[in-house]
Parts: sequence; C-alpha cells; structure tokens
Amino acid sequence: TGLLLCRFQSSSELSTTAMAVLMLRLCLFLLLSVHVVHHATAVSFDHDSFSSGDFRAEDDAKIIDGRIDLLGDKTFAGCRARGRVLYKPAVQLWDGATGEAASFTATFNFTIQSLPLHGRRAPPGHGMAFFLAPYMPEIPQESYDGCLGLFDETAHLANASGSARFVAVEFDTHRDAWDPSSRHIGVDVNNIDSRGNFMILPDTSLVDAGVMSSTVSYDSATTRLDVFLSVGGTNYTLGATIDLRNLLPDKVSIGFSAATGAAYGSNHTVLSCSFQSTLPTRNDTAGSIWSTKLSAGVAAAALLVLLLGVAVAVLLRRASRRNRQPDDKDMLAGDMTPDSLDIDDDEFGSSAGPRPIPYANLAAATRNFAEEGKLGQGGSGSVYRGHMKELGGRDVAIKVFSRGASSEGRKEYRSEVTIISRLRHRNLVQLIGWCHCRRRLLLVYELVHNGSLDGYLYGKQEVLTWQVRYAFFAWSTCQSYS
Repeated sequence: TGLLLCRFQSSSELSTTAMAVLMLRLCLFLLLSVHVVHHATAVSFDHDSFSSGDFRAEDDAKIIDGRIDLLGDKTFAGCRARGRVLYKPAVQLWDGATGEAASFTATFNFTIQSLPLHGRRAPPGHGMAFFLAPYMPEIPQESYDGCLGLFDETAHLANASGSARFVAVEFDTHRDAWDPSSRHIGVDVNNIDSRGNFMILPDTSLVDAGVMSSTVSYDSATTRLDVFLSVGGTNYTLGATIDLRNLLPDKVSIGFSAATGAAYGSNHTVLSCSFQSTLPTRNDTAGSIWSTKLSAGVAAAALLVLLLGVAVAVLLRRASRRNRQPDDKDMLAGDMTPDSLDIDDDEFGSSAGPRPIPYANLAAATRNFAEEGKLGQGGSGSVYRGHMKELGGRDVAIKVFSRGASSEGRKEYRSEVTIISRLRHRNLVQLIGWCHCRRRLLLVYELVHNGSLDGYLYGKQEVLTWQVRYAFFAWSTCQSYS
C-alpha cells in the first residue's frame, strides 16, 4: 500500500474541475491498492538436481550428488530409519484476508529399490509420500515403519491436530494393520489410514520398477486433488475432494517423507521435482464469491470518496465566491456565502427608531427583487418597490447597495443609517429599517407616491423659473425651523 498526500491551496487556486480530477485519482488509487494486497503469492520451481540451499534434509534424509535419499546412510536392511526433505520457502496455500486459495501442480520422478538381507532381498518397507504441512513442521517422535515419517504411532490413528496436521499422497509398499493392501497409493488427511481414498496396485509395482513419475494436482475452484502415477508404462489415477483451506494454515511447507522398520529395507530416492502454484481466475467459483464482496466494498468506498469530493468542491466554490466582489445579481439571488461585515447592530441606535428586518422578508416583499418592481438605480445601488405584510401591508422602497462587500460600500451604508435615522421631519423620507447579512446591505424607506424634490427640480421637461425655485427654498427653510 502507499500513502496519498494532498495539499489543499486557497480556494482561488483550486477549481471544482481540479477537485473532480483529484477525487477520480483517489478512487483509482483505492481500486488498485485493494486488488494489489489481497492476492496469494504464486510459487514456481523446477529442479532436476537438488541442493541444501533450497531444501532442508531432516533426520536420516540426505541430499547426495544432486538427488534426495530419504533414508540417507541407513539405506540397508535391518536398520530402522525415517527422513524428510522440505522446500525451504513457504508456500502460500490460501489468502487469509480474502479466502482465495491457490491451485498447484507438483511433478516428480522417483525410485524405490529393495535391499539385500542375509543373501536375499529384504521385504520392502515401508513407503514414501509427498506431503503438505504447516510451515517448517517438526517430525513426529514415533513416526517410523508404516507411519512414513508423517504420523505419530502413539496417537493410535487419532487425527493429527495443530502443527502436526498434514495432507499427503502416499506410495505404500508394505501392508500394515490399517492398509488395504501391500501395494497402493492413497490420500492421507491428518492420518496415515488412507482406506477412504486409495487405489490398489499390482504386487509387482512400486518396488524395483525403475524410474516412476507422479503428478499431484489441486484445483482450488473444485477442491479436487488428483494423483497420476506412471509405472513401467502403466498409468494409474486417484482423486479425492478436499478443501485445503479447512485442513491447513495459509502458509505451508511441501516436501517428501519416508520410513522403514528394522526387519525391512528399501532405498527411496527423489531424482527431480517441479512445482507451480497458480492464482484463481476471475471465473473460479471460490474466487468469484470473494471478488463480488471485494467489488461491493470498493464501490462503497469509491462512492464515499466521491461524496466527500462533492462536499469539498461545494465548500471551495463558495470560498472562491467570497474572494470576488459581488454584483447586484449575486446579492439579489441570495448566492453569497455568509461572511462577517464587521457591522454591529448596536451602533445603529435603539429599538425606538429604524429596526433590523430579516432578508427573507425583504425578498418576499419584492418578489425576490423582480425587475418589474425596480424604481430606479443610482451610483450607490438600486431601489425596489416592496409590499411588507409584516408592517401591516405597508408599501416600502428598498435600497440595495451595489458595493456591499467593499469597505466603501460599508462606509456609505453606515453613514446613511446613522444620519437619516436621527432626522425626524414630516417632509423627509422616513427610514424604516435596515438589513446587513451575508454580505448584503439593504435599507428600507417609506414609499413616497408623489415623488421627491429632485424629481421636480430635474426630472421635468420644462425648466422651473427662479421664482418657483426660490419658493421651494423658502418653504423648505421655514419647515426646517417650524
């Protein structure tokens, strides 16, 4: 696995598109990392000559001149012996994280030769086996004779457990009490008794039959273990259905084992061996179950990442809008991010005068600041006609500052509120309320239906005479002192 490091820059530097690309890369990283770690490791080797670098000989076994002699120096009649040779690297039989099991094929050539005893051939004994066991197992204490170096005779045929477990293919050359015949091949599962899975061979086979070849293959999809044996041009096959995941740990040792008794004598030699394990394909029955679970987990994780990405993109988009100057359309559409305007409500006087009015009420009064309700536009903002139900159905004029987010706009807003709120005159437009929220600045005035003084002075087609202008001035002056 790896570490994915991300550095989030300011909102102006990272666009929504860039965030989407980042989330896609993160999803791909998640998919790749999940499928990389959750697979068993394949093992492959092919030896026509053995060495102590790759194989470990135990007890009486020896590696001599590139071949494996399972009973080593004790390959003479009348001497009790046992020996095993193990492949040193561990073989991953199945994956503990996913349950995926590996299939494998082992092919080896071997000989079993009888030895002389008192001028004649000694009875052959007792056989050899190819086996799998927990990684680097200890050889059982009493595993001579027909126990083939695999099983403890003192267990009285009770199944082995723990680190003593094993699965083996035996090539038996002597009939013990638990054997079906003197010559047979069998599949042993935690027990040396193979009467559940065996094939009887002719009495002339296995011993002094020259070089024999055997292939042991396991299909993890069908949990089928098949044995093929070729002896002097005659082929024999044996099969058994066993799930190795239920019998052995995920990492195992593979090797060969043999044993003989004091009154018997045979030489068991392995001449060559190849082994290859393969990972399950997508169509494997066992693998497809875990593949479905993996796909569901990855899809859920990817969906979560995408949802988080959308949330982050929205936040970045809002943050980027805070960094630009708003226009009237932004303010009227309510598409500004909440932000502090550094304006305190207390600086606008007591509750007896103009009061704060919620923005939602102003938007409702103007039908979301519809263009048909726009009364005019000046240098500092636009004025809209509104109908305030909260004020008893009163018509109002709402001024929206166009530079609400700027320091200049806030200064104009403060000045207009503080000055006009202190003026009380029947001929001056009354300030009813104010609103500053989410970077919006709005003032609410009473609506004067007869127009304003500037409209009479400058809005007419004809020019007013100086007598009329003087009358206006004199009247307004008198009203100021009345």
